[in-house]
Amino acid sequence: MNDQAALFPSTSPEVTEGTDLAELLGNIDQEIMQVALKYGDGLKKIAGDNQQELGRHICFDLGNRRLALPLSFVVEVGELEDVRSLPFLPEWVQGVTNIRGEIVSVTDIALFFNIPTEQHRKKGRTFIIIYNGEVKTAVVVDRIATTRMLYKKEGAAQHDTEDDKGEQSGLSNFLLGSALYHTGEREEVVQLFDGEQLLSSIKIS
Repeated sequence: MNDQAALFPSTSPEVTEGTDLAELLGNIDQEIMQVALKYGDGLKKIAGDNQQELGRHICFDLGNRRLALPLSFVVEVGELEDVRSLPFLPEWVQGVTNIRGEIVSVTDIALFFNIPTEQHRKKGRTFIIIYNGEVKTAVVVDRIATTRMLYKKEGAAQHDTEDDKGEQSGLSNFLLGSALYHTGEREEVVQLFDGEQLLSSIKIS
């Protein structure tokens, strides 16, 4: 077992109805710091397999999709409490929130992409803070699921859906293709979300 495998298990617990969300988010926060310090976002080949390791990602749900962001791109995760709305801004800019003394904008990407959600939560909304060195925002998502080590299989077909041509066509422009993660003997598919493009798109001059 290499030192990376020892530091991180192959998967974090999935969020289920009985999952302690606060505990899960705390564990993910610790992983974010460890990945940033030790491994960054490196790529490598898996010995004896036709797959490329893409690094550890945070997986989250938006509408009917499971998306993923590199952990090295994520600053923090948590649950929103108080959000102060601001005038004269797009609807998807929910306002700002104070996170340990820092004022951070709150971006509802479901509204940004016109994606319907099962319920519009005003309290207890889950966020992922993403940062590219210039722009930082707390992205509201439907659910944070887990963290996974993702892989790209060479020559694998892209797993697109009919939604790409419909109401989620805006979101499809922010997807970088699909990747795989392993659960026991199965391979599950997740779509890679372009956080860098999102931050460039929401930047307000």
